[in-house]
Amino acid sequence: MSPIRVLVDLAIEEDPRSPCLWVPSEHWDAFCIEIGHRPNAIGAVIYRNKTIRDGGPETDVTTGSDQGGRRRR
Repeated sequence: MSPIRVLVDLAIEEDPRSPCLWVPSEHWDAFCIEIGHRPNAIGAVIYRNKTIRDGGPETDVTTGSDQGGRRRR
């Protein structure tokens, strides 16, 4: 199991009520390959009953209301 999948699984277990989870862009492709899914039309995959999305470059695995790393500067 890859390190990013371990982190995603841990985040899901720590915040089981969160409907979504964001993965750093630099790990997105590896995560999708490992779970055997391709992103759908809106760029998300479903894993363990959660919507998982690309959270942007250099972000952390994130759940909750502060989702995603794409901030306007």
